[in-house]
Amino acid sequence: MFVTSHRRPPVDSLASARDPHAVTGAAVIGSEPAEPRTRPLELVDDRRLDGEDWVVVLAGGEGRRIRSFTTSSDGVAVPKQFCRFRDHRTLLRATIDRARALTSPERVIVLVRDEHRRWWEDETGGLPAANVLSQPEDRGTAVAILQALVEIHCRDREPRLVVMPSDSDVDDEDVLLDAVRAARREAMEHDDEVVLLGITPSHVDSEYGLIVPDARPRTASARVRSFVEKPPITTARRLTSEGAMWNSFIFACRGWALYALFEDALPQTTSRYLHALARSSSRAEGRALAALEVPVTDFGRGVLQRCTDRLRMLAVPPCGWTDLGTPARLASWLYRHRDAAFWSRRATPRDPGGDFGGVVQTA
Repeated sequence: MFVTSHRRPPVDSLASARDPHAVTGAAVIGSEPAEPRTRPLELVDDRRLDGEDWVVVLAGGEGRRIRSFTTSSDGVAVPKQFCRFRDHRTLLRATIDRARALTSPERVIVLVRDEHRRWWEDETGGLPAANVLSQPEDRGTAVAILQALVEIHCRDREPRLVVMPSDSDVDDEDVLLDAVRAARREAMEHDDEVVLLGITPSHVDSEYGLIVPDARPRTASARVRSFVEKPPITTARRLTSEGAMWNSFIFACRGWALYALFEDALPQTTSRYLHALARSSSRAEGRALAALEVPVTDFGRGVLQRCTDRLRMLAVPPCGWTDLGTPARLASWLYRHRDAAFWSRRATPRDPGGDFGGVVQTA
């Protein structure tokens, strides 16, 4: 494998037009021979935004588990990221606002699905169109993050990034934002590692991924001893008693450090995706086709669980963070937030064009 002071991101190897010294795909990815390609990936540096991080917002899920809360009277099931629970904003809009508090709109990337366009088109209107990456179908969080990472690297040769989902709510936005900024600083100091934000559990919940830190952290962040994605309830109870924290799925890192995780945990997927992308006539077309050529993969199980030696965890101070992904968690959140917009009008999703657009909340 080709190594400089840091591992060279594999997309460099497919961009020989920009870098005459770039090695071949086989040298970067392993012994697998490089496939024929019709064009190099086009890398475009944007020096106007040097020093700014990228923020990747994941918004391609279906929200199947809480459809009883988000299905309209006419039977349309609206994915939860396009629903309004706390106030007038959808979860996606609130997450984009959070991202824009961390960086410029030009550096916010949103992953969505083609079939959800009627809900996300207006929500992402304040972002450059090229920053909205639409997938033909759900290929899992690992593939979505890889897509975003490659796109970002095509624009920024030394990117720093934050990744966050759009299916959670938080009571104290400032506390969470301060924690994300702290994670960015930790990722700069520990630049070969990925820094995860951990939430102190309020109860035992087997539906959360659990981050188990070292017993004696010596810095603001702790090395991760193990990462367990949605463990059985008995395991969740034991790990929680040992100091495990919920995985918020928010993390900060350097781009090349994230590439290293993908290359080590999913070498075949990474190789197939990059070569398929390079065969396409455009990056937009290539993303859609390349995603369909790789297996559906979850980032927690497929990457994080396999690379705990490159993970750190930063504990988030109490901020009322909740993932609204299960009926039990959403019901608990609604019980605690009786002043939420959901209660005032009983959230009933409808198609855009109603009184409130996107998700309408009716009496």
